[in-house]
This record gives sequence, C-alpha cells and structure tokens, in this order.
Amino acid sequence: MKKLLYLLLFIGVAACDKPLEEEVFSSFGPNNFFKTADDAEALLNAAYALEQKQGTDGFRNIFVMAEVTTDLLIIREGGLRGLAQPLEDFTWNASHEFFDVAWTRYYSAIYRANLVIDNVPNIDFDEERKKQIVAEARFLRASGYIYLYDLFGPTPIITNSVSTSEDRPARASKEEFIKFVTDELTAASEVLPVAAKQYGRATKGAALAFLTKFYLNNKDWAKANETAQKVIALNAYSLFDAPNRTDLFKLANEKNSEFIYVRPHVAQPGLGTNYLPHAAPPNYKYKGVAKANYATQLKTLSSFYDSFDPKDQRLGAFLTEYDDLSGKHIVLGQDDKRSFKFEEDLPATGADMGNDFPVVRYADILLSKAEAINELSGPTQEAIALVNQVRAKAGLPALAAASYATKDAFRAHILKERGWEFFSEELRRQDLIRHGKFIELAKARGKVAFDYQVLFPLPQSEIDRNPSLKQNEGYK
Repeated sequence: MKKLLYLLLFIGVAACDKPLEEEVFSSFGPNNFFKTADDAEALLNAAYALEQKQGTDGFRNIFVMAEVTTDLLIIREGGLRGLAQPLEDFTWNASHEFFDVAWTRYYSAIYRANLVIDNVPNIDFDEERKKQIVAEARFLRASGYIYLYDLFGPTPIITNSVSTSEDRPARASKEEFIKFVTDELTAASEVLPVAAKQYGRATKGAALAFLTKFYLNNKDWAKANETAQKVIALNAYSLFDAPNRTDLFKLANEKNSEFIYVRPHVAQPGLGTNYLPHAAPPNYKYKGVAKANYATQLKTLSSFYDSFDPKDQRLGAFLTEYDDLSGKHIVLGQDDKRSFKFEEDLPATGADMGNDFPVVRYADILLSKAEAINELSGPTQEAIALVNQVRAKAGLPALAAASYATKDAFRAHILKERGWEFFSEELRRQDLIRHGKFIELAKARGKVAFDYQVLFPLPQSEIDRNPSLKQNEGYK
C-alpha cells in the first residue's frame, strides 16, 4: 500500500513528448510494480519531470529570487509584484510563500530520484542501462540539493524513499553537505555518457559542469579549475558560432554545442515557459499569433543596461522600443528596457512558449575556469584568453593583459563579464554572493540589507513541522 501511495506522486505528470517522451501508466498493482525495464524508465522520467518542469512555481522560485534581488531587474505591476517586492526590498521573512514552494519542489524531486535509486537496481534488465539510469537519478538528486543549498545553505540530506511521520531529519553540516553533493556528481560523471541518449537528459559533461559550478560557488578554486578543464577536455562543447551572439537563444538553434544541460520546454500548458508574457511591455504587439501579456512587468535596471559596450551584440537581446497594438510607437525609458533574450515562439498561443532554458552552458565553464585561475594565480594570460573567447563571440575586442595588473581588478571585470553574458539566466544572485557584492550592491540601491541575507530563511512551515531544523542565523 505504501508503494501505491508513493506512485500517486508521479503518475499524474503529463506526458512531454519533446524532452523525455514520458509514458504514463494507467494502473499499477502489487504484481506489476517496478518489475520491468519500462517501469525503470517511467520512474526516471517522473524524476526528470519535476527537475525540468518550469511552470509558475519554478518561474517564481528560481528566476525571481535569482534576479530581482540583484542589480539587474525590478518587477512592477501585476499580482507577482506583491510577492516579488519583499525580495527586491530585502524585507522577506520565513513565511514568504516562495521559500515553502521551493523547499517542497526540490525535496519532491529528490524523493523521486531516491525512488529510482532504491528500486531500479532490483529490476531485471540490461545492466549497462540500469547503471546509467541510477547515475541519472543521482545527478538529479544532486541538482535538487544544489538548488536547496543555493537558497538556504545546508539542508537535511535524505537518501532513501522510505520515511515515516516520526522522521525529523536535522540539517547536515556544511562539510557533510559539500562532500555528499561532490561525491554524487563525481560518481554520476563516471557512468553517464558523453552524448545524451535523449535530448534533455544528463550527460558526463552536465555532471562535470554542475560540479565545476558547485566548486566555484564554494570557492574551491583548485577543484573548480580542474573540473572545468575536464569539461573542456571532453571536446564535446564549443561556443556557438553565429553572426550575432543573440542567435544562440533562437528556438531554431536550441540544440547547439554550447548548451551543456537544458530545461526543455514545450508550448503547452504546464510544459512551457511563461517568461516573455512577464517581460513584454503593455499592449505589446507580438509578431506571431496572439499571446498572453501579463500585467506584471519585468524591467531591466538602466544602470545595468548602460554598463554594456555600445558595440556589444548582446545588447540586441533587449527591447528598447516597440509599436503597440494601437500602432503607437513607444520608447522605453529609465529602468524600463526589457530582456527579450528568449525570443517569441511565433506559433505558440496563450502564455506557454517552447524556449528551452540553458541551465549551464560552455561559456559559463570558460568564465568559471578564468575566475578560478585568477583566484589561484592572478590575471594570467590563460585566464584572460578564456574571457576573450567569450568576448569575441559578442563582437568585442580582446582584453589586454596590461589592463589588469591585480587579481582584484580582474575579479571585478569577470563579474561584469558574467552579468553581460548571463543576464536572465538565473545566475546573478549566486555570482554576486560569491564575489562578496550581493549585500554591498543592495545597500547601494538604497535597501536596508544585512550580511545574513546571503541565505534565505528556511520556510517557517518546515521549522514548525520539524523541531530538529535550526533556522538560518539572523532570522527569527
């Protein structure tokens, strides 16, 4: 009976023919539960479904917390503003619903991965595929823990799918948590294939890329440098080659050599991304068929937009003026430019579009390696050359080594490069925290921000439910 209840958690996930071709079984019983290779694949697909599904809660929990808290973005108007304003103003508390939804989302994904890891080894089918399925599940489990760590710091580590109402796990120590995640990704990387069996699945490169970023955000510079080199040495990835850097994000170019791991989307309710309806200005006239245009407005801060070199091709991703539905020409003013990095899905209707989201890409690995080298050895020629690879794709001149005499100077420039390259990709908050600028820049924007706010509070509902959980410092 307990297993049947577990199954209900994933049996209702809608089929997604583009990323995973998920098969949903109409019924399971004691005699056919977790018995075949198809059952193993269905379990894995259910684990991917939560990790890859964006939807409203994913949009809020990932994108908003990652960018509205930074120097890139503000949200105005609409129902989402009321939820986003405490994040922008650094006045959030442990009862904010985003934290509870994020906690539930990632632990649900971890639970599904644990189901795979616990049950697939006992199914009789091809041993090689069985090992890969378990490795993919370990990758997905590590991914969920990385997101939790980014938001809340170390959280309880749960490694099996069987629990009781009496279980009250405490938080892992930082050392335990880091070791667990790095061990998981290392083990997965040793089994996963270099080329994905199916679009959107984990690969050796994806596991190593996640490991690189995890080392980087924990300031383990030597390991970040070493692991980034392993990604490069696979010779499976390269910077996208196109006349304009913004072409990288066109729907026609999604399956490219730069995207290491993506969150696939399909232009269907619950399976698409609703980013653009939040970013489109009022009465925006879409180029394709009619689409939703939410009251909520995602607006780029002018201080960030103005920081670009005028020759930077990445400026082309911003909407600065448009003709509205009435034919009126609108020029967007102060703090009102819109990031249209993810283009309109022309035939899509409603709010859901099929733009795949790059969770990690090769440019990030190159800039991460450059940052790690700089922290280890200063602005070496190798580190500067790595940055110049990315700049060249944006149509910008190479940096001269003579312009960066100190580690501090080059570190500050790398942070700028990362902003120009990765805006709207959910990376800015962690970049600012790693560089020690998150609170400083919040104060510069007039926010009353405190050092402890580099972490969000654990959801109050979880603190109330589990007396073994200790709240993050600074939060009541």
